[in-house]
Amino acid sequence: MSAGTVATEPKTVSPERNSTVWSLLIILALIWGSSFILMKRGLFHDGQPVLSPWQMASARLLIAWLALSPLLLRHIRTLREHWLPLLGTGLLGNGIPAFLYAMAQTRIESSLSGMLNSLTPLFTLVVGVAVFQSRVRAAQVAGVGLGLAGAVGLIITDPGTGSISWSPYAFLPVIGTLCYGCSANIVKHRLYMLPAAATAALALTFVGPIGAVGCVLTDLPTTLRADPQAMRSLGFVALLAVLSSALSLVLWNALLKRTSAVWASSVTYLMPIVAIGWGLLDGETINGSQLLMIGLILSGVYLVTATEKVRG
Repeated sequence: MSAGTVATEPKTVSPERNSTVWSLLIILALIWGSSFILMKRGLFHDGQPVLSPWQMASARLLIAWLALSPLLLRHIRTLREHWLPLLGTGLLGNGIPAFLYAMAQTRIESSLSGMLNSLTPLFTLVVGVAVFQSRVRAAQVAGVGLGLAGAVGLIITDPGTGSISWSPYAFLPVIGTLCYGCSANIVKHRLYMLPAAATAALALTFVGPIGAVGCVLTDLPTTLRADPQAMRSLGFVALLAVLSSALSLVLWNALLKRTSAVWASSVTYLMPIVAIGWGLLDGETINGSQLLMIGLILSGVYLVTATEKVRG
């Protein structure tokens, strides 16, 4: 964009006419839906702790930053003009959630994290209305209420018995989805004029060094030398970082360029299916009450996103 040019958002078209949008949505669902089992593999081996959540989150941020660092030379001049929203989306879209989800998965199942992650569109709508004065419809308000009711049900339900028994760690993914909702709105309303790859690389520039410091402070090198399973766990973290943090961030920003923040976050329609599938393959337990609660959440997400349109 040349100096003096006014950046404007593109016009809307119907979802059915934009195959690129649907392709991005499905690819992201597969990648992000698999991220929870990768986090579990990074933290544990045969049920025994290997990396600490702080080590895993720090390594994830550092590796993701390094993966996109070649793009910095091309887009670094953009950083000065847009540093504040890039800082916001870097912290809220990558930095803080990386630690929240890592901590959560030390105490809750990966499939439950995936289910709770489906709250993202609801918080995207709430943040858009509260901060960016987005328009809201009555059906969307009802959808938020329905989705939050389902989330509360998931949090207070014991995955093994279906009885009322909750863990405070289940709130961490919920806070993570709030962060994602904030980040999506920042990208959509403040960074839509930047190329998707530039937004991803520059945002990670603010959190990658935090990851490097974290690796040192948590003494990750010593863990890698002392624990024979640590390198294997780090391999899963590297896969998580490159796919779920680096590549998916580029794809996510590309999706946001073509659609509304709320519609784009409907990727969480499909993510729980992938996460639950991996959880079942890994021997995790899913009970009927959890499926009912995820049904409530997805019904709420449907109400929130049904009237949204994608961008051309």
